[in-house]
Amino acid sequence: MDRYQVLPFDLAGQHLAVALEQVVRVLPALHVSPLPGAPKTIRGLANVRGQLLPVVDLPRRFGWDAPEPSLWQPFIWLTSSTRELLLPVERVEAVSTYASEHFTPAPDPRVPSSLLRGVVRNRDGLLLIQDVEQLLSHEDELQLDTLLAAREGVFDAVQ
Repeated sequence: MDRYQVLPFDLAGQHLAVALEQVVRVLPALHVSPLPGAPKTIRGLANVRGQLLPVVDLPRRFGWDAPEPSLWQPFIWLTSSTRELLLPVERVEAVSTYASEHFTPAPDPRVPSSLLRGVVRNRDGLLLIQDVEQLLSHEDELQLDTLLAAREGVFDAVQ
């Protein structure tokens, strides 16, 4: 890859990004409804144009202290190989493009995290590129599938 495009964002005092090809759009603050029995990394569900999307609690996934939700908190709508997800963040920046020589992919020994896609070196230091495929663990994915399937059955029966 010649160029690498990312959407940078701030969360829990950290400067992170996601690969632009996995971003559907950025949305304004959304109401999140709790999902009883959901994995700890799922804050709940949000209704986006009639589609129920899981809301990921990334600070909890990383073991960081979570910031308080804000009235103006943006949500990044992401797509992974298994599902679409929402990621609430503190602030979103403009799309950035980096030359491939500035990108160090995981699992390079210099990037010892299975949760990251890689790291970009920029003029401000390092930008951690979140691996959207690792937002949820395999167990979280299975638990979420079970819960959502049960909710769909209840919803279908009511209609």
